[in-house]
Amino acid sequence: MILKQTCFLGPDYSLHKKDIRIEEGTITDIEDSLHEKSGEEVIDCSAFLLYPALADCHVHTPDTLLRGLFSDMSLHNWGNETEQGRLQTDLFEYLDNSVDTPAFETLVLYAYLQYVKSGVGFIVETGQADESSGILEACAEKIGIKALVDWYDENPSHELTCNHIQRGTHLPEEEDLDEKGLQEATQRVEKTAWPLMTHCLETRFRREEVLRKFGMSTVELLEKKALLGKQTILFHCVETTERDRAMLASSKATIVHCPISNLISGARSMNLIDLMERGARITLGTDFLTHDIWEVMRTTYAELKQSNKSEHLGASHVWNMASKAAAPIASSSGYQGTIAVGAPADMLFVEDGLALSPLIETPGFSNVAYNTLIHTRPSMIKHVMLGGRWIIQEGRCLTIDEEKLEREYTAILRSVLAEKLVNRPDGNSH
Repeated sequence: MILKQTCFLGPDYSLHKKDIRIEEGTITDIEDSLHEKSGEEVIDCSAFLLYPALADCHVHTPDTLLRGLFSDMSLHNWGNETEQGRLQTDLFEYLDNSVDTPAFETLVLYAYLQYVKSGVGFIVETGQADESSGILEACAEKIGIKALVDWYDENPSHELTCNHIQRGTHLPEEEDLDEKGLQEATQRVEKTAWPLMTHCLETRFRREEVLRKFGMSTVELLEKKALLGKQTILFHCVETTERDRAMLASSKATIVHCPISNLISGARSMNLIDLMERGARITLGTDFLTHDIWEVMRTTYAELKQSNKSEHLGASHVWNMASKAAAPIASSSGYQGTIAVGAPADMLFVEDGLALSPLIETPGFSNVAYNTLIHTRPSMIKHVMLGGRWIIQEGRCLTIDEEKLEREYTAILRSVLAEKLVNRPDGNSH
């Protein structure tokens, strides 16, 4: 396949006007002009801007069923004895009890559809329900999204059936962590060589819990147990000290920054600037109840602009966090987060219209990284290609029956929340 007359966002986050050849899912040539081979498919891309598919490095699926149920409630109050808390608890129990049913698969596929349509090509999936990792894995394979799936304390006996899924294991959360759990996590890492992931110092409560039990922070504990390294993925890292941040940077662990989630849950902001200055590896995540990675990217950019380093930290740094920075933990799934020779063909085809204009690129100035970051909206993404395979074309999913999925999802909403839904004048329910 040759993509002719492309204008793509390159590894330097400037625009390049070239032809791109894709063979067996990989970009094999990028030249000013490529001549097609006999029988080779040729696609005119002059109406699009091509971006690398994005990485969302912290998601909990399925979550759309819970949308809006955590409004105005801090994280430590979830599941309390209020009507809101009891509803949260009821739906969490529903998800756990439905893990082996087609309804659960519908909820997962519906959530994954939102990710792909927003331009996400790779996710780090930490799940929502007990013992659901197998279904999450199967749904990621079905829809075609690349994924690192957290199997928590399980070690499945069945082999992976596709090459765009990889597996990880979990360190118990700070409030549940004890010496036994720490030892078992260490053994799983040694046995499987899978990435180790956990929510790390997300709130003051969690920091106080690990200090109470171990006399040190989660970061220090991981370092002491030789669990802090390139295959470690830590979500949030809000309540860190200067010592913690120095360890995180030197270890090259992957830190997942979730600014929208932190703001909504009432947690504080991560010390993003200090970690960046120390050379820490930082990626981005939507976390829970949002599927708009662009909102996360724009919020991260705004955080950078609040620092006294704002002239040196810009849109290209955010693009990197949302794409290439995930490559070290995504390599087994075939995601690299860049459009370059040798990389998998993971690309977004964005409508090249006035909404992004004017795009200016001169030897002394470019607004390309800024305009594409600030002004792109999911609705502008017309096609999504992952591993050279079309997942979305003209805004519709090719790998699943999207209309059937939406009907099934609507039926679940009505079944589970029938007495609680707001009725519209046409007699339907939201």
